[in-house]
Amino acid sequence: MFDVASRSAILTFPEGPWATVQTPLASRTKMRPVKLVAALLLALWVPLCAAAPTDYFAQRIPRPATVAPPGRVLPQHSFFFGTPAYWPQGLHWRYNSADAPGQLGGNESATVQLIADAAAKWTAVCGVRIIYDGETSTVPRTVVNGSPDGVSVVGWQDPGFGVQAATNVWSDVAANGDSVLIDSDVVLSPGTVTTPALLASVITHEWGHAIGLGHSPVANTLMSGPPDTAYSSLTDLTPDDVQGCRCLYGLPAATQEGFICSLPSKLDFGSVTVGTNSTPTQIIVTNDGTASLTMGSLQMQGGDFSFSSSGCAFGMTLAPGASCSFTIVASPTVAEFRQAEAIINTSGGPYRIPLSAQGIPAPPPTLNFEGAWWNAPADSESGWGLTLAHQDDVVFATWFTYDASHRAMWLSMTAFRNGTSNTFNGLLYRATGPSLATEPFDPTQVQRDQVGTGSLAFGNTDNGSFTYTVNGIAQSKSITRLAFGPLPTCTFSSPTNPVLSTNYQGNWWEASGTESGWGIYFTHQGDTIFVSWFTYDVDGSPMWLSATAARTANGDYHGDIVRTTGPPFSAMPFPSQDVTRTTIGALTLTFANGNNASFAYSVMIGTPPSSISRTKTLTRLVFRPPGTLCE
Repeated sequence: MFDVASRSAILTFPEGPWATVQTPLASRTKMRPVKLVAALLLALWVPLCAAAPTDYFAQRIPRPATVAPPGRVLPQHSFFFGTPAYWPQGLHWRYNSADAPGQLGGNESATVQLIADAAAKWTAVCGVRIIYDGETSTVPRTVVNGSPDGVSVVGWQDPGFGVQAATNVWSDVAANGDSVLIDSDVVLSPGTVTTPALLASVITHEWGHAIGLGHSPVANTLMSGPPDTAYSSLTDLTPDDVQGCRCLYGLPAATQEGFICSLPSKLDFGSVTVGTNSTPTQIIVTNDGTASLTMGSLQMQGGDFSFSSSGCAFGMTLAPGASCSFTIVASPTVAEFRQAEAIINTSGGPYRIPLSAQGIPAPPPTLNFEGAWWNAPADSESGWGLTLAHQDDVVFATWFTYDASHRAMWLSMTAFRNGTSNTFNGLLYRATGPSLATEPFDPTQVQRDQVGTGSLAFGNTDNGSFTYTVNGIAQSKSITRLAFGPLPTCTFSSPTNPVLSTNYQGNWWEASGTESGWGIYFTHQGDTIFVSWFTYDVDGSPMWLSATAARTANGDYHGDIVRTTGPPFSAMPFPSQDVTRTTIGALTLTFANGNNASFAYSVMIGTPPSSISRTKTLTRLVFRPPGTLCE
């Protein structure tokens, strides 16, 4: 039985902090010799070893191998050197009995047999050859002029670092560029490995390292270990260990079986937002064996991951070299590190792929402030207001208020978001332009003068503040949404095609784009549209008109046009009772679709008043594509 409490790893490089990058063949004369150490620590077993050190290190020496290696498939499993390194002519080993403790030293032949039996567990399942060449007086881990002595020895000496055993593996680069192993020494601690049971508990794992296997990311295997998994207490090979050996050395002689080496050793989806799916990852299953392989079921062990598609049907037969594929997605349900295991059942046994993803919180919903706003609390200062066209990080604000002579006046502001906050800052402009009686409208006559600054700050989607300085007058107002019906939900970059939209809220302007300088805002709630029209009086001064347009039986919207006068914007508090409203005409809105409309109006303006009737073709004003839509 395996009575060592745990397996852990050595971080220290005995020969120095060598690099682990394989040098290309052309420059291999510059390589340093390297040693790989696999250790078994006497410590408490822990369930997860993600933070534990690794117990092997990769490096090359400059001597090329003289025998070309057999052809092998690309393996899925973990190996010492990233790309696989193997024994092209088999691992020949010798035993040094010096300092063997107690009964292990007293019965040398039984000790050698126990070590050989552990090696036979590997040679029985894959094409590796492990050959015992007898005893030796050579000390394990002998280095000559900075290179290994080329004699693989299992022997007894203190491996250091408080460990029970350490495997030191040296590799080289063959003439064909393959990585090959040239020396594997297993060192056993005479102070802690004192019985046959203790020796049996460590030596099979060490043989796995000696033939080139690293730690498997699959849990509960003989070769499990850091950084992905905890060490196990197993002494026999699991299917994953067998697969790793076969992908490195192929099948045992005279064996005809199918097996897979095309799978990833593990699959990390990285960060995935909770409630969403990751990009599907395709897994290709290729039969790298010498006989047919039959596909079984695909199983997911654990939540938050799923097979999104599969071309590997149950019962499908894969001839040697044939492939099928499936895809996996991660769908974390909580903002935590999530793990699972995909199991591919085959006639050759199960294949396990560890899966991981970091669930991250969904970003807070992006608030959109599109709509008409007025003083808070609602109806406390009826008679003035704001319309906000909110697209992306920009708010185009139109402020409907009054000048010092009590005439209706509108100011506009293009306000930009301050960082990631819900505060938008901009400059306030007063515009003058051609009278609405002028036809055609000449945009070159529009003049814009800066009169101050403004800031919009929102505590939530329905409440905020409007702070401004106009002509040296600084004030601040609490604002809230103007609600006279069911409030729509407005979204920037909505998936809805604007043409298909049935809510017309937003800024609109003349469809040809040749009449920049005037516009109209529709606040659309239920079957009512509150119209805010910013235009110019007969003297060119900014004038705004309004209308409450109700939906008619034929789908048009019709309402009276109202001209308003009121206290100047600077009045604090604003006396709503001083606001006057006069009907000066009527309008009809006809929507061809969600992005095109006609605006027919008739008004009486001027002194003396004269009647003006026009029809304008309108379209939505988009200043940050694709714009904002409300539904």
